[in-house]
Amino acid sequence: MTHYMTIDMRFVCTGPEDTDDAFDAFSDQVLDELIKLQMVDVGIVGDPDVTASLTDRTMCILLGIDASTPTDAARLFLANIRCALHAAGCRTPDWVNYEPAEDDLPPVKKAEFADA
Repeated sequence: MTHYMTIDMRFVCTGPEDTDDAFDAFSDQVLDELIKLQMVDVGIVGDPDVTASLTDRTMCILLGIDASTPTDAARLFLANIRCALHAAGCRTPDWVNYEPAEDDLPPVKKAEFADA
């Protein structure tokens, strides 16, 4: 079942680089990261949408999530939002920023467990 979810967020910048253009670029990057996630996560359905107010430093994100329950949809929604925000540069303070060395994601394979 598809659940459409939205989140409203307000941002602050603690550095001197806070400009309307910088926040615009950040909100564009968040959308780009959500689109990248949609390409690899079948749980994101429809096109992600981001609207932002440059002067208020607010952002609204809308995603369609395919999940069995509203609780599962909310969990997947928040996980994808957090991932997109981190990838766009909204990181946890003091965390080192590592990025994949290659453009494509490495292949994922099913883990086979030994019989107990």
